[in-house]
Amino acid sequence: MKLGLALSGGSLRGAAHIGVLEVLLENGIEPDMVAGTSAGSVVGSLFAHGLHPKTIHKIATSIRGKQLIDWTTNFWGAFSLVFRLPLYFFGLTHDFSKWFPEGFIRGQKFEQYLSELFNLPATRKQLPLFITAVDLHTAESLIFTNHMQPRYQVPGCVYIPFENDLVAAVRASCSMPGLFTPRQFGQRTLIDGAIRLNIPAELLFQAGCDKVIAIDLLRSEMSKQSLSTFYDVMMRSWDIMTHEITALQLYDEKIFAIQPIIQDVGWTSFDKIEYCIEQGRQAALAALPELKKYIL
Repeated sequence: MKLGLALSGGSLRGAAHIGVLEVLLENGIEPDMVAGTSAGSVVGSLFAHGLHPKTIHKIATSIRGKQLIDWTTNFWGAFSLVFRLPLYFFGLTHDFSKWFPEGFIRGQKFEQYLSELFNLPATRKQLPLFITAVDLHTAESLIFTNHMQPRYQVPGCVYIPFENDLVAAVRASCSMPGLFTPRQFGQRTLIDGAIRLNIPAELLFQAGCDKVIAIDLLRSEMSKQSLSTFYDVMMRSWDIMTHEITALQLYDEKIFAIQPIIQDVGWTSFDKIEYCIEQGRQAALAALPELKKYIL
């Protein structure tokens, strides 16, 4: 019996994946393959690379925002944008949107940091890995993998061996529209894999897994979430959209879902990473009795 592990997106809430992995390994549950989307691609790729969850835990809690965030617009760029607002207000220009960047974060610091992590020595066996992204122009799901071709393919999915492009694959998978600039990959323009495959469980079944554990980070209670800025509204809208996609992808009795409940964690809440990890642990511990029955 082959067991797959599918890790969903969820921004910094993705740290909850680490807590789930810790519980799985502590109880002798070892996946044979891993698939990750967006934040899940980060944790999933480090785990598949051969890093122990305890090591990934230490890495996650040591991250500071300045290590990862490089703005596309500097002070003068922002000043120029604000200065041009009166032109639109007085009707001197009719296309204000053309002054906005493709995304607010370049992603180069993020890629550099990923390169450093993937150079860390493996302490466990490496696993077959699948990472999802979406081609902005063709709407295809790109599946970066180090595994052989699947038993069958789903229309709209293109498989690409990532070879030495693991960093590019993870960066592409995390390219949330509006936040990160899209990642160029050859002739393709790639954005966040959660647009189409937030729970990449089907990829694991395609690759030969008999059972799949899916970690879904969108079951969080958000009723108390503050909606005071345009970004809050954008992120809330993103969560609603991906929740609907996720619900469809989890509608499969062959999948065992673990769904941590995480509240009030935004994409800059680096001080709450430990909290997210602990929520992942608690969700996994609560699900453990049923999970053991599932994998028998």
